[in-house]
Amino acid sequence: MSEGKPTEDPFISEIRRQAERARIGRHVTFWQGLGLVGAIGWMVSVPAVLGALLGRWLDARYASGIFWTLSLLTAGLALGCASAWRRARRELKG
Repeated sequence: MSEGKPTEDPFISEIRRQAERARIGRHVTFWQGLGLVGAIGWMVSVPAVLGALLGRWLDARYASGIFWTLSLLTAGLALGCASAWRRARRELKG
């Protein structure tokens, strides 16, 4: 067994980290929370709508039914959700 400080359980270290953060008091105001929700909403909806519009234009130009509309709508939604997920994680980590 190695000498020195024993390694701490990851669960306990996480509890300590959260308690320290609560002690410091990183409070989010109502308006900051509302702003974050609004920003995340825009981050999801704008790429989805732009993907759908580009898809409609491609479908009309190449007479491909709704193939490009659904494909680019899904791609825009996935991109927006991934971007919003990263932003929310960054904001919540502090």
